[in-house]
Amino acid sequence: MSETKGFGFILSLLLLVSYCGNPVDDGDYRFPAPVYPRPYSAPSWSADGKTIVFCRIKITSIDGFGGYWYDPDSTGIWAIDADGSNMRLLIRGRGDSPELSPDGEWLVYEEGGRIYKARYIDGLVDTSEIIQLTTVGRNFYPAWSPDGKWIAYDSNVDNPGGGYSIWIMDSDGNNKRMSAPGRMADWSPDGKYLIFIGFHCEIYRVSVEDTSKVEKLTFLNQGDIYAAENKLPVYSSDGKKIAFESNCQIWVMNSDGTDPRQITTEGSSLHPSWSPDGRIVYVHDVSYKRDVNNGTLWVMNADGTNQHQLTFNYGLKVVGQTEEDYSVTNLSEDNMVYSALFRMTNRKYMFDSGTWCTLWGNILQ
Repeated sequence: MSETKGFGFILSLLLLVSYCGNPVDDGDYRFPAPVYPRPYSAPSWSADGKTIVFCRIKITSIDGFGGYWYDPDSTGIWAIDADGSNMRLLIRGRGDSPELSPDGEWLVYEEGGRIYKARYIDGLVDTSEIIQLTTVGRNFYPAWSPDGKWIAYDSNVDNPGGGYSIWIMDSDGNNKRMSAPGRMADWSPDGKYLIFIGFHCEIYRVSVEDTSKVEKLTFLNQGDIYAAENKLPVYSSDGKKIAFESNCQIWVMNSDGTDPRQITTEGSSLHPSWSPDGRIVYVHDVSYKRDVNNGTLWVMNADGTNQHQLTFNYGLKVVGQTEEDYSVTNLSEDNMVYSALFRMTNRKYMFDSGTWCTLWGNILQ
């Protein structure tokens, strides 16, 4: 198994706290903590409820400064059975936003700003049958229509200002047409509407048949256009609810935009996706921590109850440079999971995973 070294946004360690992060505060000072990539991201529940596809960076070890090592041979798009069993790698690489077609025969995803689809057979991808669907512009967030005939996606094609719009294409990549300015579209279960993130980061709905009919569903940024960073709205399978991410927490509202409610509170809860029976899979994360529980997939009810973990970071190690810099505790001998505490002596502040002086020394070496 080969390993590759990465760096977790050194500038963010020196200058600012990650938006979804939680710096350590001992009452006197607040400093940014190291920021690591999330091991799991972009979960999507299949239409039959049996499978969840997602992206995974197989991080093998981290240090206290935002540096990390990962296994490129085990990094890519993965699938897992809905009960948490049978986790398997589908496509190696750095693909994103995977979604299975309603009939379960194709997997659509984005990689490098292009949209692809791959044949999905017996729970695995046939890598000999991968079809590139977009060739120009930057294209992201593909989403199947309920009947599998079309794919909605983001693109900056034909936008001289560099912004993104929602586009629709046939499932074979033909007949591309623009729908509305915005990003992160999802289809209503009847296929008549698309919801998306639009002006001032609010959620909108547009008619597929008549794109002049656009309706604003949320008003979370009425007083302050920067108050809520809303993302990734998704319809429930019965079309009655919409889940979305807002300021690193998951919210649920009625499909007409009424009664928006935050249903998660701890850490960061990201990228919701509905099951056919009304549950939600999501990513639970605290950006400066990495252990078996963090940055993993969780499942909960539509009201936020019964939250339980689906995937784990087994095999992750936290490594130090010297014994003097680190106090290492073996948390799980079976799974080789370690936690490290770092304290700066003779100072009033402490990091969970790094010290200011050691950080600077590591950068300047």
